[in-house]
Amino acid sequence: MIRAILFDAGDILYSKPGRKKSLDEFLMSRGYEASSNPDPIAKALRLSAHAGEISERSFFEKLMDHYGVTNPQHVEEGIQLLHREQRNVVFFDGVADTLFQLKSSGFKLGIVTNTYNSKEEKHRWFASIGIDQLWDSYANSCDLRVIKPDPKIYLAALDPINVFPSDAAFVGHAKTEIEGAKALGMTTIRFNPDPNCVESDFLAKKFSDLLSLPCIIEAKKERKE
Repeated sequence: MIRAILFDAGDILYSKPGRKKSLDEFLMSRGYEASSNPDPIAKALRLSAHAGEISERSFFEKLMDHYGVTNPQHVEEGIQLLHREQRNVVFFDGVADTLFQLKSSGFKLGIVTNTYNSKEEKHRWFASIGIDQLWDSYANSCDLRVIKPDPKIYLAALDPINVFPSDAAFVGHAKTEIEGAKALGMTTIRFNPDPNCVESDFLAKKFSDLLSLPCIIEAKKERKE
């Protein structure tokens, strides 16, 4: 029976829809080329920051260098823009109501996030829609220095709440992270999936669909019995 539900944070609870557009407008307005997509170098730098190997500031500096930005004023302006856009989050419809209903139904809720932002900072984002006090566990990659799909980060969220992987679900959007959770024996749910993420135990087309998934309904029924 599912007792706990772990959530990725970015692209699951919220998105940052204006980040790439704002960055490209900044670069082109100062005579540089727009960022590429996909960009394996930027991805590798981001993962280093997620793993706590480099700071957020260092990551942003390296990104500016990668984009060919060398003018000191432009570098600083670019860093400030990246800083603002990193915090410009837009929560998906239904997130708060759905999480409160899951919590009231007795599920333990946790976060498993690859990030270079602190737990305290993300909780300030969560506070904007009143979900900052809902979490029973929180696994932050930059603090743990381990990133999904390493099993250690999922277990770092489950161990403190005494829940086995077989009694937990993971809600994610990335193929490797879904696979990492599945390899541990967790029930997997994909929401807002990446184009290459096409397999999981369940699919939630809207965030509120979590409430009507068979695995959630069955867990609620067993809990009542």
